[in-house]
Amino acid sequence: MTTLLIVEDDPLIREMMDISISQAGYGIVTAGSGASALEVLRRLRVDLVLLDIHMPEMSGLDVLKAMRRAGVAMPPVLMVTANTSADAVKEAMYLGCVGYVAKPFAPEALLARVRRVLKPAQPGSLARREAAPDARVLEI
Repeated sequence: MTTLLIVEDDPLIREMMDISISQAGYGIVTAGSGASALEVLRRLRVDLVLLDIHMPEMSGLDVLKAMRRAGVAMPPVLMVTANTSADAVKEAMYLGCVGYVAKPFAPEALLARVRRVLKPAQPGSLARREAAPDARVLEI
């Protein structure tokens, strides 16, 4: 099963994302903070991360930096945030984010974006990691 990690500090938004995406048949793991997200990534292999930028203590950009420092293939990351400033977008893309979903969003729009990122891709791409039996968990 394709598994997504939802990293969102607002419990209502996190629950709405969880419900709308899990109803489409995806496995969901949630984290309410950047530190919790990194702990999940240490333990589990996920196929996509939905990551908020503005969170207390550790921002989504800091999470991306930690994932990048790990030095292994990281899952695709979609930023799901109200912060769409050019500087934030540029930094997130530099750090490896594959796209943005701006808040507020319709659940159907989020699901469509998730499906686009996870659609079967060319051999060797990150979207095809699910088939790789030796896929590694991030060592952060």
